Amino acid sequence: MRHSSVAHTDRTGIGTSSTWGRRPGHPNGPGTSFAPITGLALHHTTVRDVGGDAIVVQTAVGARVEHHLVDGFNTRSGGYNAGIWAWNSDRVLYQFNEVTGGHGTRDSMAYDIDGGNNGNVYQHNYSNDNEGGFLLICNGEGMVSDRNTVRYNVSVNDRNTSAPYGVISVVCGPATHTLVHNNTVTTSVPGTAMVSGNGPGGVTFRNNIFAGAAGSPIADPHNTYDHNLYARTSGIPGGDTGAVRADPRFVAPDDVRLRAGSPALGAGVRVPGGGDRDYYGNPVPDPPKIGADQGHGK
Repeated sequence: MRHSSVAHTDRTGIGTSSTWGRRPGHPNGPGTSFAPITGLALHHTTVRDVGGDAIVVQTAVGARVEHHLVDGFNTRSGGYNAGIWAWNSDRVLYQFNEVTGGHGTRDSMAYDIDGGNNGNVYQHNYSNDNEGGFLLICNGEGMVSDRNTVRYNVSVNDRNTSAPYGVISVVCGPATHTLVHNNTVTTSVPGTAMVSGNGPGGVTFRNNIFAGAAGSPIADPHNTYDHNLYARTSGIPGGDTGAVRADPRFVAPDDVRLRAGSPALGAGVRVPGGGDRDYYGNPVPDPPKIGADQGHGK
C-alpha cells in the first residue's frame, strides 16, 4: 500500500489481521498454527483523525512501515490505542514516520513495542505533541517480545501526566533484551515523567537525551541506564555511571540538533550493530554522540 490517504475512520486507519497467529510466543493466538503475512510494505500514506489506532501490523514477518504522516489518532476512544505499532509480528522496520496529535492518557503513544514483537526496529521517526507520549513498551501476558530496538528517533513535546505513564512508558509483561538508544526526547510540558517504568525490566536505555520541563522525573527503578544525558530531570538512575547532567545545547527548542560545545558531543558509548546513520542522515562516529544527532555541532 502506498501513496494513499485515510481520514475520519472510527476504529483503525490502516491495519492487517490474520486468523493464523498461534505460535510458542503467542500460545493463545487465533488458529492452530502461525502463518504470517510476508512481503508487506506500507509507505507514503497520510492518516488523519482516526478514532482508534492509526497504523497497526498484526501477524506479519519482515514488514516495512515507512514515510507515513499520522495526524490525530485515538480521537474518539477511551481505550488503548497507538499511532504506529505491531502485534505478534517479527522483524518489522518502522522508519521515516511522523506521528502527532494523539489523544488520551491511557496508552495513546505514537509508537509501541507490544505483545509478540521480536526483532522489530523503530528508527529515524519523529513524534510530537501526543497526549499519550512517545513510546510504549508493553508485552502481552504469556507472550514473548524480544530483541527489539528503538534508535535515532526524535520526540518533541510529547507527554503523559497520568501515572503509571510518561513520555516513555514501560509497563505490562516483560519485553526482554529491548534496546532504546540514541534518541532525543524533550518536552516543555510540566508534570510528565520522561520515563515511567512499573514493569519487570528488560529494557536498556543508552546514549539518549532526556530533556524535560523543570524536574521531570525518570520514574523507573526497574530498567538499565547507561551514558544518557539528563537536563531538567529528577530521579536520575544511580546505575548510570556514564550519566551527563547538563543542558544539551539544542539549536532551538523544536530543533534538537546539537550546537558546537554541546556536552553530548563525543560522550556516548559504542553500540555494536547500532546502525550507521543518525536521524538527520549523518554517519555515526565511533564513539557516538549522545542523542539522535551525530553531526559535528552547529
